[in-house]
Amino acid sequence: MVEWQGITKLKRIGRSVNWRRRRREEHDQEDVPAPRALALVPDLDARADSLLATFTEDLAESDTGIEFVYRSLDRVRERSRADDVLVILDETPLGRQAFRASREPIETSWARDLIRNGDAGLHSTPHSIDPAVAASVANLCSLALRLDVARHDSLHDPLTGLLNRRAFDELLAASCARSERYGWTFALVLIDLDHFKSVNDRLGHAAGDAALRAVGADLRGRLRAGDAAARIGGDEFALLLPSVEGSIVPELVRRLEQAVEDTVPQASITFTVGAAQAPADAIDPRLLFRIADQRLYEGKRR
Repeated sequence: MVEWQGITKLKRIGRSVNWRRRRREEHDQEDVPAPRALALVPDLDARADSLLATFTEDLAESDTGIEFVYRSLDRVRERSRADDVLVILDETPLGRQAFRASREPIETSWARDLIRNGDAGLHSTPHSIDPAVAASVANLCSLALRLDVARHDSLHDPLTGLLNRRAFDELLAASCARSERYGWTFALVLIDLDHFKSVNDRLGHAAGDAALRAVGADLRGRLRAGDAAARIGGDEFALLLPSVEGSIVPELVRRLEQAVEDTVPQASITFTVGAAQAPADAIDPRLLFRIADQRLYEGKRR
């Protein structure tokens, strides 16, 4: 929700600035002197509000904050005719980060000195950018990265770092559509921690959380490119494994049990698995999930 509210606000800002620009243009046509506009450097006639309107519209349309930051730095360098442009961002939850135009590495003495000793904000060489423009661009870059964080948080479980149920459901639907259209084979694997409630009762919720984090860390570290893992319930996890062989699941469970044992030795946790294949078992995401869930339930009854 934070992401969309932020984007909507940016669009409103961009429209407002464009409206003021159009009004000024109409004013100019009436031969009435327009207010003196800010410039990036004294010998340029670009107006600051026009530049910032471009930035806000660009941010509203950017897929990622990182993409927006680098595109903005390149635009500032081109408009200001600077040799180099760098932005330093330093705030919660981003920490101190630096980005250089053209995605150049931080290897020049000018850039390294700024990283070590410079203030947060937009920097350029050999001449400085108008302070008002520099501050606005830096703020937009910061907002872009915060939107990235908000986007990530909206799709991931905060305890384990895995995808959350909402993100997983969307990915499962997309995988089923791909399988139906192209015959792509994948497995949906549901994993449940057996008697997890007793771990919380015996060892406390901190131990239970540690066990769940261990599962998340092991899955993130061991799954292959193209695999997906999610925490879809309190003690239930789900995997999407393209072109998976049946032998991989028992080995995966063994690794998970070992990871939990190493983290919480007293937990004595085991896992039950239920799996379904697409398109062999089903192509509809709800039906595929129901089949895997039924097989999980049958496994628990054994």
